[in-house]
Amino acid sequence: MLTLASKLKRDDGVRRPRASNPASDSARRVSVRDKLLVKEVAELEANLPCTCKVNFPDPNKLHYFQLTVIPDEGYYQGGKFQFETEVPDAYNMV
Repeated sequence: MLTLASKLKRDDGVRRPRASNPASDSARRVSVRDKLLVKEVAELEANLPCTCKVNFPDPNKLHYFQLTVIPDEGYYQGGKFQFETEVPDAYNMV
């Protein structure tokens, strides 16, 4: 026999997973900055000289990366220069 109490328990069990979904839904949303960065990063990696290396500590965060430059000629030959770059949320809008 279906009672109101059993229906409420069943509905409450159905609703609980949904309560945890908004966090995962927001994690799935991609900002305009990140959409643009996917293309820009691919272009960067394709055109980067062999004396430069780009590293993404977290592959899911394209807005933060590290660039290492090791010149093979000139006054700074043999040096190692590291740069950290964080692209702001307002990228390409301001």
